[in-house]
Amino acid sequence: MSAEGQRHADELAKLEQRKKDLEDALMRLARDEVEAQEVAELAQEVKQLEQQVETARAAANMEKTMTIPNDVKKAAAKNRETAEAELDTLAKSVQQDGETFEKAYSRALETDIGKALIQARDDAQELERGGITSMDVAEAHKKLEDG
Repeated sequence: MSAEGQRHADELAKLEQRKKDLEDALMRLARDEVEAQEVAELAQEVKQLEQQVETARAAANMEKTMTIPNDVKKAAAKNRETAEAELDTLAKSVQQDGETFEKAYSRALETDIGKALIQARDDAQELERGGITSMDVAEAHKKLEDG
């Protein structure tokens, strides 16, 4: 083989090795992207669990502070505010690039945690006003079923 032919063969071997290296890097990148997506999903689940814990803590604190009617109203107002803040946080956590906050908020309301936060907010608001909560309705249904 001539020197020119050898130079072309060496260049071809380098290019083939570079192509293989790039293909390997692309495969690693794809795996890393899948892992990053899984990490993001797990982080989302952790965030939702933290929100559920916060809501449960707020409910537990509400029960502890319900000694007199004013305390009930104050606790309910605090729980309502907490639920509203958690709804905002949930919406921000599901908001996608380029998506409006309102659209993300709407989607967040359709999730299980969003529905639970709405229920908690509505119940807190009713307690604050002295109205009927979902717990009151559930208790009335139970009494009707028991006969």
